[in-house]
Amino acid sequence: MASIRWPASLPQMLRLEGLNAQRKSSVIRTQMDAGPVKVRQRYTVTTKEFTGTVLLTETQRKTLEEWYQNTLGSGVLRFEMIDPQTLQFAEFRFIEDYQETSVDGYWEISMTLEKLNV
Repeated sequence: MASIRWPASLPQMLRLEGLNAQRKSSVIRTQMDAGPVKVRQRYTVTTKEFTGTVLLTETQRKTLEEWYQNTLGSGVLRFEMIDPQTLQFAEFRFIEDYQETSVDGYWEISMTLEKLNV
């Protein structure tokens, strides 16, 4: 497991409203000249991609920005946070930079995370 934790001062998991989760395939399919497609496993451990949001105050947004830049090295390193489906700690990493949208005095932060070791 990663030794870096999601900041305690931020919401501890992605919002369930609008959450999207997709398991990534570990299967390779090869079309044959004749007969059925050949199927095999590419690897034994796969990932799951989560796309979701957290709603933050300006102070929390600054905390996220500093943690993302300095602690995660601009999102490169793995971290632990609560999986919104299992409610257990799991290892994640950012797939791409997060997006910030101003909503009624708060910041809605959209992010795409990869859950590792599914």
